[in-house]
Amino acid sequence: MQDSSVAVIVRTKDRPRFLERALANIAEQTYPQIHTVVVNDGGDPALVDRLVEESALTDTQVIHHETNLGMEVASNVGIRASESTFIAIHDDDDLWEPTFLEKTVVALQKNADVMVVVRTDEYFERITENGFEFVESRPFWEYLQGVNVIDYFRINRAVPIGILYRRSLLEEVGYYKETLPVVGDWEFNIRVASAHPVLFLDENLAHWSKRLDASGTDSNSVYAAANQHKYYDARVRSDAVRDHLAQGAHPAPYFYNAHLANEVQEAVLQSHGLLHEVLEKLDRIEAKQQEQDERLARMERALSLKNRVSSLASKIQRFNPRGGQ
Repeated sequence: MQDSSVAVIVRTKDRPRFLERALANIAEQTYPQIHTVVVNDGGDPALVDRLVEESALTDTQVIHHETNLGMEVASNVGIRASESTFIAIHDDDDLWEPTFLEKTVVALQKNADVMVVVRTDEYFERITENGFEFVESRPFWEYLQGVNVIDYFRINRAVPIGILYRRSLLEEVGYYKETLPVVGDWEFNIRVASAHPVLFLDENLAHWSKRLDASGTDSNSVYAAANQHKYYDARVRSDAVRDHLAQGAHPAPYFYNAHLANEVQEAVLQSHGLLHEVLEKLDRIEAKQQEQDERLARMERALSLKNRVSSLASKIQRFNPRGGQ
């Protein structure tokens, strides 16, 4: 019989209300063969143990780190501590539809693919005294009809909550890069998509939770660590270029691409300058139009006053035609 077990790796640190909700969300899955590994990356061990014990999950393992070692270390530790055919990363603040694992496992088995990405939405919420309040949701890459390596070179098209993949992939492309405090999932996705087609399941089965007004441990790293994301995004790209050059590649294509980027940037700046000039002209036209409108209004008021005076004079003359004689 084919083994179809799934290891669900939950990364958490000092976010008990998120962890409690995540464990309940995993317990709602219609798929039965789940082994959950909770990696507590430097948080209170007693609290995490209690939440796991009180959850409805029956096959759960907890790993505690005394200090924070980072998201990708947590992922790798959880993966290595488990044995399964499939792997999913379920961060403590994100959510699945109940049929996520059932449908993604079937999709990979049916097509013999190595990774599947589902349509995901950005799930905006706020934290209240009573828990969580849903605000709104919108599709993440609404017009996405598939994922490929070209897309991944531009920007990350999939977040961990929307992905399931085969464990065998790790033997081929390696584990998550632990030197990356952020964007590690994107770098991993690039390696996978560079080696294999990625299956896309066009059904909204995953929710990427976002809290724009949250701070501290309640915030999302993509917002709270925006500058860090930019820095390591550039670092991943720079590392790839250096590796390519070290293998004997000529720098000419990179110089040409940089030249094109400069031209695009210059064109954008010029368009901004033209737009500024147009807006200034529109402001002057608007000011002149307003001045003309005010002048016309004054003329209309003067004409109206003249007409009223003329009307009054006519009435006086009608009732006193002899001028008081």
